[in-house]
Amino acid sequence: MNARITDKFPRLSDNLRLKMLEIPGEKIDIVLDTDTYTEVDDQFALTYALKSTERLNVKAIYAAPFAMNERASDPKDGMELSYLEILRFLNMLGIEHEGLVFKGSDRYLQDARRPVKSPAAMDLIERARHYCSEHPLYVVGIGAATNIASALLLAPDIIDKIVVVWLGGNTFDDDNANAYNLYQDVAAAQVLFDSGVPLIHVPCYNITSHLLTSVPELEACIGGKNEACDALIELVREYGNNRPGWAKVVWDIGAIACLINESWAPTKVVQTPHVNEQLTWSFSHNRHLMKVVFAVDRNAIFSDMYTKLQSDGV
Repeated sequence: MNARITDKFPRLSDNLRLKMLEIPGEKIDIVLDTDTYTEVDDQFALTYALKSTERLNVKAIYAAPFAMNERASDPKDGMELSYLEILRFLNMLGIEHEGLVFKGSDRYLQDARRPVKSPAAMDLIERARHYCSEHPLYVVGIGAATNIASALLLAPDIIDKIVVVWLGGNTFDDDNANAYNLYQDVAAAQVLFDSGVPLIHVPCYNITSHLLTSVPELEACIGGKNEACDALIELVREYGNNRPGWAKVVWDIGAIACLINESWAPTKVVQTPHVNEQLTWSFSHNRHLMKVVFAVDRNAIFSDMYTKLQSDGV
């Protein structure tokens, strides 16, 4: 573990951590931490999670900060835009947002020891304390890990009450960790990987990069089914140039799919790598254990998502 932060957290045994990482067969409670406005994939993941009521009970939704692209001027702007985008989709789905949606951090972590208080981080802390290692809360992060890391730093005691599922970084096959959710807030990613919190890592390139779709496919599968479906199609249409053969990666649905059906996003147990300031992975034999998704069943995931998206209600 990172010597800068290990003293803050209770030490979990690998036996306990691995037990917590066994996803149960029954319905599970999740919170979703999402930079919803940064691209188009978060909106798919948000809607997919809310429509998967047979498997997931979405207890809260947190707006994550984002910047470093043309859609937001700074992390606060990105978080505020994401908050409004969450409300827009909840309205289309007929879901009341009061008590469900919380604003997140207005800035990234300065370093891996200094959290940022926000309504999202404080709600996660309060909510997590109602869970336990035998019945954890699943914290699904599909943006920069600022809100989740801040909650852990503010309340280290929640480490044995939550399982974090985080989409960011790439596979461990080489040392390149440089992907959007990670490089926006490297310190927050370091907290996730160094704290010892039970962690399921969902890599971007070489794993969820296989989750491709296109405007013609979307129109054929979900076009005209409901307001949310048409809004999702329009987002993809506006995002790309839609030349023949063009397809869009819908990265974030991988983090939802791995909780719905493990066979669609199988995992393996590995020793947790270090996240280096240079946006690389490094490895040590004495690190704690975690799980990492090593493949995705693209067809099964999209088939399930399309079926749920086109249905009325949640």
